[in-house]
Amino acid sequence: MLKNSIIDEKLTKSDKIFEIIKDVIIICIGLMISSFGTALFYQAGMGSSAMATFSDGLHLLLNISYGTANMTANLAFLMVLFICDRRMINIGTVLCVFMIGIFVDLGNTVFGLLPIATAHVFIRFICMLVGCTMMGIGLALYVAVDRGFGALEGLVKYLCAKTSISFDKVKIGQDLLLLSLGILLHASWGIGTFISAITIGPIMKVFIVKFQKVLKKQ
Repeated sequence: MLKNSIIDEKLTKSDKIFEIIKDVIIICIGLMISSFGTALFYQAGMGSSAMATFSDGLHLLLNISYGTANMTANLAFLMVLFICDRRMINIGTVLCVFMIGIFVDLGNTVFGLLPIATAHVFIRFICMLVGCTMMGIGLALYVAVDRGFGALEGLVKYLCAKTSISFDKVKIGQDLLLLSLGILLHASWGIGTFISAITIGPIMKVFIVKFQKVLKKQ
């Protein structure tokens, strides 16, 4: 009996390790899809995401580099999330911090090989829409795993739980707020900025449900 219980315990531990590894891989795939979407969106030259617009405004206000402004904003939002609900901070949060920048740079390298920036405006518009869709799908995949969230997604989940407002509406509200603050701080923006603000949330809502069903079956 004791021997069997030890074997069962070992199997349980190995199963847990396997689950963590599987979740990490899925999260990384989601972040890569989202980051490649961000890169494609950027290459289209029709604006940037709400968070990027806010970071651009912050960099102008504080006279610091864009990268430093983006990191400062993310750390500030992460601190707010930690204060609100530290349970939302997990391995997915760490992966967001370290992997998104790497994947975006990789995506820019790949899409930079294509003549997107000099293409006809219609082609650039299509690329922007595809980029938005990729961002929404990728973010939905990593959120569906439920092993921690990035600062922005975590705050959306927290507000959803506290207010019972649907995910897409809170996400749209968050993006419009960041967008408005960025514009007030004289950040650059374009039509894609507004389109991303009102489409990424609904796309995420649809695909989070779909991905959760698939992940539960596994």
